[in-house]
Amino acid sequence: MKNIFLLLICLIAIQNVSYAAFPVLESYNSAIVVTELPIEAGDKAAKLSVIFAGLAIVFNLLVFGASGWGALLPIFFAGVFYLLAFIFGLFGLRSKSKRWQAFIGLFSGLLVFLVLAISAGSTGDPNDKD
Repeated sequence: MKNIFLLLICLIAIQNVSYAAFPVLESYNSAIVVTELPIEAGDKAAKLSVIFAGLAIVFNLLVFGASGWGALLPIFFAGVFYLLAFIFGLFGLRSKSKRWQAFIGLFSGLLVFLVLAISAGSTGDPNDKD
């Protein structure tokens, strides 16, 4: 225990006596420079596109719990959020750092539009020759 106290006293004494091996200027400028990276509009749009795609997925999952006309409202909101994800995904492509988020929103919206385009052509009875 005495050795630890002796070591501590020696370290404190050496620290107080030691000096810098390089010149230290007495006058210094104490101005603090704060640099913030500008948030691009594309970054915000890319983030919003992912958020809207997530909300659309949540509303798609709500459709499984509903039946009949009760499923119409979640389907409507899912469609609106997919549309918003697609639009904000297009704007988010201008972002340099968050482009992957824009692609998530863009591709989720494109996937839904592709499904809608395919299903719109397949209405009716395929065996009907009228």
